[in-house]
Amino acid sequence: MNPIAQLFAGIANPDLPAQQVSEYMRFAQSDTFFHLAAAKAARISQIKANFAQRGFNQVYLSANLAGFSCTIDGLKVDILPKDFFIATDAQSFADKQAQLEGCIIIINNNDVGTPALKAAYASFFEVCTNSCFIAWDWDNHHWLDVSTFLAAHTDIYTPAHHENLYLLSRYNWLIAGPVYCSSVQWSGLFLKENLPYILSADRSEAPLGMHIPYAQFSFRIQMISTLNKHYPSIGFSSHSFHERSPLDRLKEWTAHTSHWIAPVLNDVPIRIFDALITGGIPIVPASLQFLPPVALIPREHIVFYSPADIIDPQAVVARANTLFKKGGEEGRLARHQLALKQFHGDYSVRQMLSFATETLDIHFPGTINH
Repeated sequence: MNPIAQLFAGIANPDLPAQQVSEYMRFAQSDTFFHLAAAKAARISQIKANFAQRGFNQVYLSANLAGFSCTIDGLKVDILPKDFFIATDAQSFADKQAQLEGCIIIINNNDVGTPALKAAYASFFEVCTNSCFIAWDWDNHHWLDVSTFLAAHTDIYTPAHHENLYLLSRYNWLIAGPVYCSSVQWSGLFLKENLPYILSADRSEAPLGMHIPYAQFSFRIQMISTLNKHYPSIGFSSHSFHERSPLDRLKEWTAHTSHWIAPVLNDVPIRIFDALITGGIPIVPASLQFLPPVALIPREHIVFYSPADIIDPQAVVARANTLFKKGGEEGRLARHQLALKQFHGDYSVRQMLSFATETLDIHFPGTINH
């Protein structure tokens, strides 16, 4: 028996994937999903009629999407306060409902990450029948209790990953995208102001790769622990990273020529685009090489690692450093511009708004063709 056949035969519980798919296909045949789709279509018709009669007011983003200070020329975009959907009393609820009237609201899965947050948000979705809610779900590859809730309780559901799309389409026929997890920790203005620093910063040739150690992703933890023996700059961080200033975070990212990317599954991690937008070379698993959007990234800006590279990473890191040196300042600028144009939060919002314009038959500046 050859090694591949032997290894394949040794996979524990080999029937599990087929069993899971069969179960959720049967689950998805319920007539309840048809009635859910019909109810949501009726809601869309009401929103469309309201926008046609009264016009469109503005766009709101939830506080969890505040990091990139979304700017779209010709369009009013504001950020809702943190925990906006938690109303302390009936008057507060009524005031917030009135504020959202005739608006498009883009929320994130982190806005509904607890039972209390789900209930609070659902109360607004239920009564705001003249407002369009769009979800940008960053965790549809693994957080399905939240993803199914979001798909059902939004007008347009926009996942960030390719996983589970059939199942989620049963909760919302207006499933769009994916709109990938783009760079959202710096505003376009901040990046413009700091472009000279991005292009000229002194950089270490050791790859940066600090990842949060989520316990359920044990393979990823093993990978990072193995790489840490070779490069201390690859290791574990905490959520406190997000509490640091934008400049402090930018200085960390621009202190390295390359960035080791370890997805939790085989998702498209946000840090690919953080690496590009700060001028670095992302080192990405070969399992993403021919999948969108990674397949579209010019090969002078990205390097792919194999399983063997995890054990002995020096060669792939050397390839990344060679690309970085060869490209020089022109390469750093090209990577920055590529990410800013196609993989920044502003672009992602324009994508989602383009879905809304087609759905609701409205038009406003800043949207894009999809």
